[in-house]
Order: sequence, then C-alpha cells, then structure tokens
Amino acid sequence: MLEKKNRPKESVEVRERPVKSIAKTITWRVIASATTFALAYFFFQDDPQATEKATGVALTESAIKMFLYFLHERAWNVVRWGKMRVYVRHYNMIRRRVVRKMLISLNSTKD
Repeated sequence: MLEKKNRPKESVEVRERPVKSIAKTITWRVIASATTFALAYFFFQDDPQATEKATGVALTESAIKMFLYFLHERAWNVVRWGKMRVYVRHYNMIRRRVVRKMLISLNSTKD
C-alpha cells in the first residue's frame, strides 16, 4: 500500500511540435496574402477614390481574415500530424522530502 502512495503520478499531455507551428504559419500567410491581393485588386480596379477604397480594404480584410483564421485554426486542430504525447510525472513526495531536508539543514546551520 505504501508503494502506491510513493509512486509518481503520471498524466498524458498532447503538445504540438515546432514544425507544425511553422507549417501553420506558412499556410496562414499564403491564405492571408491571397485574400489581401484579391481585395486590393477588387477595390482598386478604377482608382477615382483611393482613400475610401483603402479604408474599405482595411476593414473588409480584417473581418475576412479573422473569420478565415478561425476556420484555419479549427482545421489544424483536426490534423493529428505534428502532435506528440508527453508523459509528465509528478513527484510530490520526493519534492516534499527534498524541501523538508533543505529546511532542516538551513535551520541547523543557523544554530
């Protein structure tokens, strides 16, 4: 029974590898740049009112890119590639013993 108490607790976490973040960054930048190009081309075909069109591009681009980024993130959450399981061990009893020994040694050196 004592052995179970002293055994470290384990938990499993799923973390993304950095290469997945790089792939997500590149794919998002391609989507964002294509959106900007399409909107700029659409708004500036005829250029009599450049300021109003630029404002329209800025506002429209922000709204569309936020929506597309949300869809992009949700799609990447479905992809299993680049995820890894990490086993985390929690050594509560060992930590307590180490801290207790340190406190005892500090108190004994003060005397």
